[in-house]
Amino acid sequence: MCFSDNQGVTHHLPCSKRGQQGDGLETIRFAETVHPSIGRFCERHLDCRVVGICDNIFIIVRLSRALSCAAKMKKILKADLDMDLNVPKFNVFFPDTSFSLDTVRSAVERAVREDPALADLATIGAGVSTDGMRVAGVPVSVDAWVKTFVAKKARSFITDVDKLDVVLDGLLHNQVLHFCQNAHVAFLGRYTPTPLLSEFMAQVDDTIVETVWRHGTEGGHVDWSPHLRKCAKIQVPHFCGGFGITPNEGSAISAFYSATCALVVWLGSHRGNKPAQDFEDTWAPGLNLSFPKSWHPPLLQALSVSHALLLQDYGCVEWTSESDRVPAPLVV
Repeated sequence: MCFSDNQGVTHHLPCSKRGQQGDGLETIRFAETVHPSIGRFCERHLDCRVVGICDNIFIIVRLSRALSCAAKMKKILKADLDMDLNVPKFNVFFPDTSFSLDTVRSAVERAVREDPALADLATIGAGVSTDGMRVAGVPVSVDAWVKTFVAKKARSFITDVDKLDVVLDGLLHNQVLHFCQNAHVAFLGRYTPTPLLSEFMAQVDDTIVETVWRHGTEGGHVDWSPHLRKCAKIQVPHFCGGFGITPNEGSAISAFYSATCALVVWLGSHRGNKPAQDFEDTWAPGLNLSFPKSWHPPLLQALSVSHALLLQDYGCVEWTSESDRVPAPLVV
């Protein structure tokens, strides 16, 4: 791997395996490579519902079957792809708060210990939970658990922003703040129900704006009037004369709405005669995705709330005809 540091010096790191984190093409290549092996495995174990995203795999079934599937999958991926499942990082989620964490952890350890076929899972470091789980960096659970997760993440983002004070180069500091720290927050906003995020997003936004001011004025902004602060245009697009740092509190609403609508459309457009082809029936059983009033899962209810919020507070309008979908000409 080749990269240049902030002084312009080029470095070379020898690499024998794996791809570069953050490379979009590498993500596609990885998925294309592992899909045949995982797909064949799933075809032989139709009683296990398996979901994968990048290098994360989720098995949704009763504990005994999940552990059995994981042990078999570990062997197959090693034989086919020389890939090792990271057993110590396995997590187990029981969506039932009536179980204590100790009870769940003991059940997992006992199941692995008593079944010789699960010997490859002996190093399992089961992080267990009964009230929520993180899926590819996104919290999935009841509102209270998600709020706690997001609040903790927000504090972590704010701490990381403060750590950037050691970067003295103004341009480099702004780029890291804009394209790394702010982008991390945007990812969380895109996939987490918007009504649970606003207050925490606002805290992060305020920290980022304050940091830009402090570095850009060397602390002189503390004497600015409210009017002058408002005119600073930190969160205004470049073409309007601003710094182009997207405010997460507002953009999270449209980002979540866009991402979740894409999911609903994708599920609803994949209907078929075979179970493997009917994604709507598999992942949204008993729901009519074309009839929002029938939606009861929290994610879809949050989508409805976001829809109403965009219409009421942000001046968005419904599409009533095909002509509404044609963008107006750009006036220069």
